[in-house]
Amino acid sequence: MKLMEFFGNPININKEMSKNREDTKLGNDLFWFIVDHDRLHKDYFHSIAVKIHRAQKDNKLDKSEIVKDFMPMVKKGCEEFFKKHKMPGDLGKTFPKELRKDLCDRLFDHYREDIIKGQYQIGV
Repeated sequence: MKLMEFFGNPININKEMSKNREDTKLGNDLFWFIVDHDRLHKDYFHSIAVKIHRAQKDNKLDKSEIVKDFMPMVKKGCEEFFKKHKMPGDLGKTFPKELRKDLCDRLFDHYREDIIKGQYQIGV
């Protein structure tokens, strides 16, 4: 007797795992694209860095408030990445809201320690 007779149709585990790997790879590629993109930093990052620095200085650093400030930078990064790699499909479906929120969290975590240590010349 086969086990699938007890449990119904077998599932394809590899299919689900490969989808998660592709999503993780896309998220990682997009993260490093944003980190290395000079124009995005010039347009968006400086004001966020100042806000993090001031909040830390006043002991009022609230991650949930500052993470939201990364969203315009992430959206623009998604657009640039989509255009650069000539990706097929819809921009919103390729980069869903959950992926963008995760990127905002990752960017905050990535930059927070460096800002606190004073590795950026913020000019405050």
